[in-house]
Amino acid sequence: MTSTDFSYPQPTDDELAAQQPRVPNRSAQPVYASPRPDDMAQAQDAAGARMDGAASAKSPTLGKAAVALSIIAMVLSLAASVILGATVGPSEAASGYYFADTPDWYQTLAIVLFGVQGLCTCLGITGIILGITAAVAGRGRTPGTIAIAVAAIAPFVSFGTFIALSFIAA
Repeated sequence: MTSTDFSYPQPTDDELAAQQPRVPNRSAQPVYASPRPDDMAQAQDAAGARMDGAASAKSPTLGKAAVALSIIAMVLSLAASVILGATVGPSEAASGYYFADTPDWYQTLAIVLFGVQGLCTCLGITGIILGITAAVAGRGRTPGTIAIAVAAIAPFVSFGTFIALSFIAA
């Protein structure tokens, strides 16, 4: 029994584990009724799979997929921002300040590029979610962390590029 008063010494995990009843075993090493977590990670059944159902070797493909999605989102978003940023200034100077005054081909281009930005947003969010999952689950921690960083920075780089090019080309 533990006390809520912390001035009394509390038992350590090893002391608590030593108090567990022993289960008879044929091997020379003692086996406790409630195994410790590190013992569970090493325990395997006859087929070689872990007892908790997880695979014994974790593949880093989830982290690599997250990096791929994040990089694709960043590259597409940056390309769309460069094209739109470089054309918005001259189009505004030639046609006027209102979007409805621009030629039809430019309106179509701008709508498609905004759609690409929406797609890149979805890819980036997916990359962040997969990166977090990979980092937490240990299925590619380093690529997962890189994916999170790339997907988090990409919107700022893309928007900054768009703003810079739209003012330079004007």
